[in-house]
Amino acid sequence: MTKQEQSKITKNEAPFTRRRFIKSAGIASGTLMVGGLMVGAKINAAEDKSGSFDYVIVGAGSAGCVLANRLTDNPKVRVLLIEAGGPDNSEKISTPIRLIELWKSSYDWAYDTAPQKHAHNRSLFWPRGKTLGGSSSLNGMIYVRGHSSVYDGWAKAGNKGWDYKSVLPYFKKSEDYDQGANEFHGQGGPLHVTTQYTPHIVTKAMVDAAVQAGHPLNTDHNGAEILGAGFNHLNTKDGKRHSTAVAFLRPALDRGNLSVITNARVHKVTFAGKRCNGVVYEQDGKVHKVSVRKEVILSGGTLESPKILMLSGIGDSKQLSQFGIPVVHHLPGVGKNLHDHTLLPVIYEGKKPIPAPEDPTITVLHGQMFAKSDDKLPGPDMQPLFFNVGYYVPGQQGPSNAFTLNAAGVTPTSRGELRLTGAKVDDPLHIDPNVLATDYDVRTLVTCIKMMRKVADQPALAEWRGREVYPGPEKTSDQDLADYCRSAVVSYHHQVGTCAMGQSVMSVVNHELKVHGVSGLRVVDASIMPAVSSGNTNAPVIMIAEKAADMIKAAA
Repeated sequence: MTKQEQSKITKNEAPFTRRRFIKSAGIASGTLMVGGLMVGAKINAAEDKSGSFDYVIVGAGSAGCVLANRLTDNPKVRVLLIEAGGPDNSEKISTPIRLIELWKSSYDWAYDTAPQKHAHNRSLFWPRGKTLGGSSSLNGMIYVRGHSSVYDGWAKAGNKGWDYKSVLPYFKKSEDYDQGANEFHGQGGPLHVTTQYTPHIVTKAMVDAAVQAGHPLNTDHNGAEILGAGFNHLNTKDGKRHSTAVAFLRPALDRGNLSVITNARVHKVTFAGKRCNGVVYEQDGKVHKVSVRKEVILSGGTLESPKILMLSGIGDSKQLSQFGIPVVHHLPGVGKNLHDHTLLPVIYEGKKPIPAPEDPTITVLHGQMFAKSDDKLPGPDMQPLFFNVGYYVPGQQGPSNAFTLNAAGVTPTSRGELRLTGAKVDDPLHIDPNVLATDYDVRTLVTCIKMMRKVADQPALAEWRGREVYPGPEKTSDQDLADYCRSAVVSYHHQVGTCAMGQSVMSVVNHELKVHGVSGLRVVDASIMPAVSSGNTNAPVIMIAEKAADMIKAAA
């Protein structure tokens, strides 16, 4: 970091300057990153003579930051949080409208999938947060919980305590809702939820048009009813992004029982027999080991948590043996069940100049709707997202003066997998979500395209709507639209499922998020979702971590 960059760090953006970080044999050596500055490390009060911790949390993303806060509220518990990325002190992170600048930056893992055989052999780009706060420091700040039927489905599949009635208190526990507490919302929690802002004039026109097309106006997609069009609840506060690093981690940083290491890549977890007893990580080219008395908690996300499990000897024994990895426990479901929401742009040229976004405290992603492709469905399977700009995916081009009604599928039935390509942590993953493998997934997007065209044709958008750029007015048949889906589908950035919760042979964790077949090891992040929530995944991941924290405390 240059002196010029350092001078831009505000007190609110550099919370680490007051923290003491650990340095001891078996823990760390050299210097550690503190508030973006290289400084000499100091012994942390959390370290005891044995150099071990009660809990080691791997990954300071949405789940890891919540866990770090909740577990250290007991001063007798010693916690180490390890993050592969660096501090979250960039204005690109804190300023909501600058989110697109984070893609393919040092704050992004910037994954690419394998060529997708059902999507014209295109590789899809998957940005994921690599910094404190994880993807909550990189995402669109949309706060959506999803329909109750998804959680009830988790419970019916044998995951006791994960039905909607049971998880709602954990959503509310986190929340600081700007309109006050009620049956569905909490106030006074760490995570601020903003609903009161002035939408962009074209985004408002899109929402109005959706209502004119027959969809109900919905002012609260997290309330009694999710269906309908409206403006997003946002995780912002005082005009800044309110990530889990800001909401949960920063308030806990002055606790003497919490230690945080950044820019440290975990290689694997270690075992004594089948009991997890520590973590091996690398920092500044040096490999270190840290021991744990109670549990290691993997919160690396849908891609990194299963990778760490496999590198540690937990996974499909045949695949592990291929790379010479000693098998600790054969668990064939690790890395399987990979799935993601789909997003597809329906773009219109502006009939007149569309004003540039003026408010840096909101993003262009602040209008949406939820709808069903079949009235018999228990909940929505489509979540169209409205942009007041043209959202051109790779391979597309068109006028800059444009707006987008994104078609989207949020109950996908396609399933893929991720696999190792080598035994080293730096060997890339083979990521294959098998997107659009089922007719249902394609049909849902085709239905949603038709729905967006109907919305675009309403009077509210007449003054803004020019020609249809994509898919293009010449594409009218279901076959034409299906082909467009395969040519332009992209990720909604909600990957889940690779350490699925359940009791089947392909499940990875049980209903308490403990890894099957071993002890002292849990997974707490989006990877445990057996089926993706029908909406953005950040709020559900925070809920999962809140519930996990209580389960961990109860087991102590």
